[in-house]
Amino acid sequence: EDLRSQLRRMEGQDAFLQKEDDAIALATEVLFVASSSLQTRFSPDLGSRAAAIFTKLTKGKYNKVLLDQELTPSAQETGQFIPHEAALLSQGAADQLYLAVRLAICDMVLPADRACPVLLDDALVNFDDQRMAAALDYLVELSQRRQVLLFTCQRREADYLNWAYPGRCRHVKL
Repeated sequence: EDLRSQLRRMEGQDAFLQKEDDAIALATEVLFVASSSLQTRFSPDLGSRAAAIFTKLTKGKYNKVLLDQELTPSAQETGQFIPHEAALLSQGAADQLYLAVRLAICDMVLPADRACPVLLDDALVNFDDQRMAAALDYLVELSQRRQVLLFTCQRREADYLNWAYPGRCRHVKL
């Protein structure tokens, strides 16, 4: 009788675990379909928006951004036919690429009719002076559509903005 009782308990646990397993399998299938749909709809638009920004950040050196199934970016140089994974780019170009993708995502999820600010914290800290200047030029352009708050521990960003855009940017020193 004790063994039968244990058997019934185990059969009950087995049925419960089977239902849980079925639910997990269904959820996995639904997530896969949703992920595929998201990639199909989201990836091309994100790639083209990121490419437009990346082209400006690189002063035209790169003109195409491609995203794989995991949305990992690669970049294609203007006039070339083979894209380069971010890991194969110079550190500066890879940083520019990731900044372009992040800003493109902001454009997509923070539409202009809801122009909330973009906050960047030391986003340009690893950029050399030329890359920093190109990024700041783009951020000034972006600031025509939404407020851009750039936090930095360096003085060079403020120096460049004061030189290139006198009176257009506000610098708050803490």
